[in-house]
Amino acid sequence: MKILDRHMLRTLLVPFGYCLAGFIMLYVVFDLFANLPDFIEGQTPLPDVMLFYVILLPNVVWIITPISLLLAILYALWQLSRANEITAMRASGLSSPRIMRPIMLVGLGAAVVVGAINETVAPWAGYWTEQFIKLQQKKGAPSVYLVSPLAFKNESGRRLWYIREFDKRTCEMRDVTLVQQRPDGSDDIKYQAVRGAWLDGRWWFSEVAMQLYDEQSQPRGPASFTLQREMSEVNEKPEQFLNEIKPPEFLSSLEIIRYIASHHQLSGDALAKFWTNFHSRLAMPWICLIVALIGIPFGIKMGNRRGGALVAIIAALGLVFSFYVVTQVGVALGKQGQIPAWIAGWLPNALFLGLGITLTARMR
Repeated sequence: MKILDRHMLRTLLVPFGYCLAGFIMLYVVFDLFANLPDFIEGQTPLPDVMLFYVILLPNVVWIITPISLLLAILYALWQLSRANEITAMRASGLSSPRIMRPIMLVGLGAAVVVGAINETVAPWAGYWTEQFIKLQQKKGAPSVYLVSPLAFKNESGRRLWYIREFDKRTCEMRDVTLVQQRPDGSDDIKYQAVRGAWLDGRWWFSEVAMQLYDEQSQPRGPASFTLQREMSEVNEKPEQFLNEIKPPEFLSSLEIIRYIASHHQLSGDALAKFWTNFHSRLAMPWICLIVALIGIPFGIKMGNRRGGALVAIIAALGLVFSFYVVTQVGVALGKQGQIPAWIAGWLPNALFLGLGITLTARMR
């Protein structure tokens, strides 16, 4: 890595770290004021509150990171321009794209990191924190974490599940009926169990009645009974049952694909919601790269014009907030089926990416 790159990265990453920490603290404080009545009413212990905010952060990183990066870029370029360092770099024969390459690489890296968090930890964190707040509001009422009833169809495995009560915390089932079907749709085997539990990567049924059926779905002899049975013939995992319950906002893009693939009978309205969330989840992290493109020309102007710092900051922040507004409007229209899901997810990125490229290309 050249000295120029190290200098640019150091100038950018230090304020970026400060901005990131500052916005995290601000977000926690504002959210704490919003949820404090629920914590007090639910008598939530302090360690649980602290755990809540640790888990909350991955779900909001896509909001905090772009704003922090934008302010860091504006500050870093203002410092470099004010000290005439950028002018000196250009005088030595370096082009503007070469000078700004480290900033763009940071924007790209931030987009990749945010995208990875958005795809892995964030969906689970968002759902967990939502359930936690509901538990505090309803003082731990079982209705928050018990789903009754729950039906699930594994079309590829030809299995039908009917669960009277499903515990979202432990994935424990009560009063389970599992029907294994043949390729022609007739019943092959029916299991009825008092309890189902996920242990050591397998489902275990307790107090199980197993009934076999012939090709006409007629019982073949009496049912057999066992106190406990390892259901090694089924491959459903707890996540699949939880995904039946979660809104699409709390599913990763991969989980959305799997959900749509296993539910061929979804209505058009349901598909619009799932596909819009899919494209939105993939598109949102790239705001970090767009922010870098927008921040560079405004940061240069801050150093080149006296008294222009405040105007540049307001203009840059205004553009970023406009991006969020356009994104939310697009997502709302996409979920309602008024525009295609891919347009709802990617059009804001395309518009503001074009704007960023135009502003950067016109930079002197």
